[in-house]
Amino acid sequence: MIIRVAVGSTNPCKIEAVRQAFTDMFHRQQHQNNAEIVISSHDAKSGVSDQPMGDTETKEGAYNRAIAALSSLSSERRNHDNDDQSSSSEQTMEFAVGLEGGLEKSIHPQTKETELYCMAWMAVIGKTRDDCSIRANAPSSNTEMYTSYAKTATFILPPKITELVLEQNMELGHADDQVFDRVNSKHGSGTVGVLTNGEIDRKDYYVHALKMALIPWMKSELYFKK
Repeated sequence: MIIRVAVGSTNPCKIEAVRQAFTDMFHRQQHQNNAEIVISSHDAKSGVSDQPMGDTETKEGAYNRAIAALSSLSSERRNHDNDDQSSSSEQTMEFAVGLEGGLEKSIHPQTKETELYCMAWMAVIGKTRDDCSIRANAPSSNTEMYTSYAKTATFILPPKITELVLEQNMELGHADDQVFDRVNSKHGSGTVGVLTNGEIDRKDYYVHALKMALIPWMKSELYFKK
């Protein structure tokens, strides 16, 4: 079996998080150790603001990235099918994944001060049938495609970062770089990495939520109609 996963990002951290989640869920949980997991990365636009705020906007960004990756994957499959007319009996599962980080404001119940929490949404798109291949020339039907969402844990940001984001309209990654005096942190351990002293890096932070988003394909009999 070949499991093809199109990721709507070129960020190495996100790509490796997707690779880890699919490897754990399909190799370890589904006992498909012979499955070859092939990851492709695609420069996908989120279609939302550079710094999404709230669940709705962040979730939309994840979906848009997954859809863009799906479109790229379909085009690649069409070109491959045109170049290679031979048929393969090997089963193929194909997925498209979008990851979008966001922030949400909250009021502290005791101090009544505004707090800023970090979170991210995952969107995974795949077929609901046993034939899970997403091909550009396949009939399009809403009943054949399923989008699963999952959200990471949330954590509170330091007051200095909150100030930069809310008062200076700074993106979290840039605020992180300024406060912690580093460069391009969102391609590395991320804010969660420095705040947990490396106990949870950005990849680990995403992996857990990605696994949750894959639940419908782990328990397809509970989620998909035959």
